[in-house]
Amino acid sequence: MKKSKVDPKMRKSRSARNKDYRFFMLAGVFLAICIAFTVFFAINQVRGTSGKYTSDGLIMRIETVAGERGRIYDRNGNLLVGNATHYDLIFEYGSMPDRRAEVNDALIECLKALVVTGNEDKRVKDFFPITRTETGYEFSPALADPDSNVAYYYSKFLSKNPKLETDASAERVVEYICDKYSLAERFYSPSERYELMRIYYDMERINFGYYQAYTLAEGFETTVPEEMALISYISEHRTEGATLIRSSERVYYYEGYAEHILGKLGKISAENIDEYKDYPLDAIVGISGCEKAFESYLRGSDGKRISKYDADGNLIEQYYDPAPVVGNDIYLTIDIELQMVAEDELRTAVDELEASETGALTAIDPDTGETLVIASHSTESSMNFALQGTFAPGSTYKVGSALAALEQGFINSSTTHTCNHVYPYLGGPTCLGNHGVTDVHKAIEVSCNIFFYYLGHEWGLENITDFTTRLGLGVPTGIELGESIGIVASEGYCEDHDLEWSEFDDATGAIGQSKHAYTPLQLSVYMATVSNGGTRYSAHILKEVKTRTGETVVANAPSVVERISISDVNYSTLMGAMKSVVDSSAVLSRYFENIGVSVAGKTGTAETGREVSNALFSGFAPSDDPKIVVTCVLEEGDAGTNAAKVTAKVFEAYFDGE
Repeated sequence: MKKSKVDPKMRKSRSARNKDYRFFMLAGVFLAICIAFTVFFAINQVRGTSGKYTSDGLIMRIETVAGERGRIYDRNGNLLVGNATHYDLIFEYGSMPDRRAEVNDALIECLKALVVTGNEDKRVKDFFPITRTETGYEFSPALADPDSNVAYYYSKFLSKNPKLETDASAERVVEYICDKYSLAERFYSPSERYELMRIYYDMERINFGYYQAYTLAEGFETTVPEEMALISYISEHRTEGATLIRSSERVYYYEGYAEHILGKLGKISAENIDEYKDYPLDAIVGISGCEKAFESYLRGSDGKRISKYDADGNLIEQYYDPAPVVGNDIYLTIDIELQMVAEDELRTAVDELEASETGALTAIDPDTGETLVIASHSTESSMNFALQGTFAPGSTYKVGSALAALEQGFINSSTTHTCNHVYPYLGGPTCLGNHGVTDVHKAIEVSCNIFFYYLGHEWGLENITDFTTRLGLGVPTGIELGESIGIVASEGYCEDHDLEWSEFDDATGAIGQSKHAYTPLQLSVYMATVSNGGTRYSAHILKEVKTRTGETVVANAPSVVERISISDVNYSTLMGAMKSVVDSSAVLSRYFENIGVSVAGKTGTAETGREVSNALFSGFAPSDDPKIVVTCVLEEGDAGTNAAKVTAKVFEAYFDGE
């Protein structure tokens, strides 16, 4: 057979090409080995930190262990808020698979576990800004509100992903996330892709990583069959990356009581993110009440449980690094038994008074400023009216007007004015009675408007308000919870708010009308300052902070804000007048007859511009050695005696307890 001839030049060229090919192939293999070695080294460097593998070949699993939150007690050691154990389903960075496809499969397996066991409602809330429709994807309506959490976290997402256009459509965002996390349509169903997008978006939101696990679902109880099924499912399938961690949730032992005081827990939101900038973004924190005010004491710190296994899955070693730390316990100044009585009585009063929708009551120790009760009830609002609601003080303010005039020498205990029902100036404002010749004792006892019109009109309201501010009205009480500061009636206030001011306001301001508006707690601080002889204490609700082993961390001592000089004569005049308010009234005497000690105080009926006036009572007992001051306000409660009826029940419970 004749052989074909090959050009020597071509043979040489082909040979050269083969040599070149072999060279590049070897170079490519060498480069791949280098890259693989580099990646392997980098991964192990990361894993050395994340703790997935050890140098001796053991497998290391890292789990987050929550530090239990501190408990809340009342002043007598009654447990108000504690913790109950439950389990959370989390995804741990340190134990997740290496390949993205395996991570996706593990997450899908977790979602399947929730569906199979009927626990889909346990999924944690996320802030994914995109909803899935029948025709595609669209942004959620919440994104249009720039102040919403959804909008806040979306802006953060865009800043972390600069390749994504700020004006990108929902479809474009979906495409971007799917490319980033390998969520190709050919591998996953539309629902699987959407759920994985939600998870990855939320992982970015909380900075998921070695130091921050991702909570997929929470609150599984071992006593509930469906929830126990999830725990068993996860344990049996041993989904890589998925971990059930023991956690705790708050238990409120006096359900329905003291809610405005104790507050709530919740996730960090856009509104409070600056307060918790050192916390993980998915942390559960105090968002209101004492839970928020004393977060730094109550919060425990999470730990890491490190478990080492051999290749056969046998546990070789287990330890904590760092160990979880339990939060401190706090003891409040609140007396829960009194608190319950106050809330029940407020609810009854509001229900019985046809026009009333809101009531509030505060009680404090006049010798320490410790708050014993902070009660609020409303049929229309969740506001804490005891601290945040402001009301005209009405005739309860007359005590402060009288003391200001007495101490500054504008009047003395013998000064009189004649009450003929109508004040002869300023258009003739009236009094509820016709009291004749009236001194300061009688003016307080019978609540004579005419006597105080003269004080405000002739002397000027500013001389009174300068003094009552020192007593505690229109200034912060010191309470650790959020409060309103109130309004001190003045010409300056009216100028700042485009309101008119006249001599009429000087007169009516002296009886607690005009623009005055104070919180029930401010009224209690004010009355406590008068009743104890002139020492204004900072109101507070925190009594002590202790470790779980009982060691005292903080002991909150009484704090004096101001000392006001009150002469013995003037003090005796006012104490006697306020005791007469109760003793001379058949209605009040009947309300307070079962207390066992004498009571002094002042009623108030404050006009509001509505058809029915607000009702107030602020008083103390015993009248000769005050141990407790109580103030009650019933919005549209009609008469001060209605507020006194509620107050009487709190006094009765207090002295029965003693």
